[in-house]
Amino acid sequence: MTAVPDPVPAPLRPAAGAPAAARAETAARSVRRLFGGRALGVPGTLLGAPALPRPASRRAPWHYWWQAHLLDALVDAGRRALAAGDRPAARAAARDGHRLLRGITLRSGGRVDRNSYYDDMAWLLLAVGRLAGLDRELGDRPGLDCLDAGAALLARLERGHTGDLGGGVFWNDAHDYKNTASSAPAALAFVRTHRPERADAVLTWLDDVLWDPERRVYLDGVRLVAAGSGTEVTRLDRGLHSYNAGPVLGALLELADAPGTGSVRRRELLERAGAVVEGAAGAFSREHAGAPVLTTHGGGDGGLFTGILARYLADAAGHPGLDGRVRATAAGLVAATAEALWAGRREFDPDVDFADPGTGGSGETVAVFSPDPFRPADEAQRPGVPVELSTQVQAWTVLEAAARSAER
Repeated sequence: MTAVPDPVPAPLRPAAGAPAAARAETAARSVRRLFGGRALGVPGTLLGAPALPRPASRRAPWHYWWQAHLLDALVDAGRRALAAGDRPAARAAARDGHRLLRGITLRSGGRVDRNSYYDDMAWLLLAVGRLAGLDRELGDRPGLDCLDAGAALLARLERGHTGDLGGGVFWNDAHDYKNTASSAPAALAFVRTHRPERADAVLTWLDDVLWDPERRVYLDGVRLVAAGSGTEVTRLDRGLHSYNAGPVLGALLELADAPGTGSVRRRELLERAGAVVEGAAGAFSREHAGAPVLTTHGGGDGGLFTGILARYLADAAGHPGLDGRVRATAAGLVAATAEALWAGRREFDPDVDFADPGTGGSGETVAVFSPDPFRPADEAQRPGVPVELSTQVQAWTVLEAAARSAER
């Protein structure tokens, strides 16, 4: 049950020495060419294969939330093309986005809300909302597929937001753990769907329960260990993950700008957003080539974490309500991480076995990016070891974030 190659791959062009937008386009075209295919062989659909080489088995692992971030990256590409005046490319990206949503729906058994994890559904809701927004920017009505999926996903998220454990959003259907991973993207989704009170309640819970003021980071979550006789026994999970900072940052910024947010609350939200940027710089970066570069979390699900943080750091870099030093910190992290990933890429001819270390980039090439910005792909992504979709979508997301930041 995996993607099969699309018989008509997107055109590819080399982009050596390219500026930020062309680098992002190289990543977009590479991921589309190397990983894109039909869902279960059905025409008019799209899914990203979980790895390259593509798994031979039709029982390949299903990573719902990887596809959600692939959809977000397609919207990034479409908006970048639209900003450059290339409406045909923007429409092509939107068309691929709708094909991907159909593929996700098909692979999910016909309903995108058939998922046990609230964070997975929150990510897809955010991406679907952005795809509908791209439709509008192109002068079209949002697709019915977006509207139907969005309504179903929002209803599930609202059911996951309860007063248990003081508030916040459950992680999954077990309903015994509430965490930043679910609560943060849910809060952002609530802002974008015009539910500011619900978003504010989730952010307040995050601040009260999971904020670490010394390190200026959000801890992972709080687990229900036991309940009974009117009492609850909980345990705090103090784990730190870069992706938790990203959607909290986005929710803080967007709620601050939402109609009806008072001046006092807006100031509080922007102050916390600035602290999140500074905390991320301290907890999730280290020096490389003379600049702080975001650290990553390997492969698998962790292969997406830092790309998510970079997406929202780019938003912070352009937000006029933040202190100039904070904006510069955010922009610097995104730019330096993108530069490191670009410098460490490996380009090759996609029509030649990519596992052959002697393959050169003659003519049209694609790129594979390292899962670790501190090590080049030739070292971190050794020949013969599968390249995971998550790490490549992460690099694409970082490069798109850098392109947006460079435009400002």
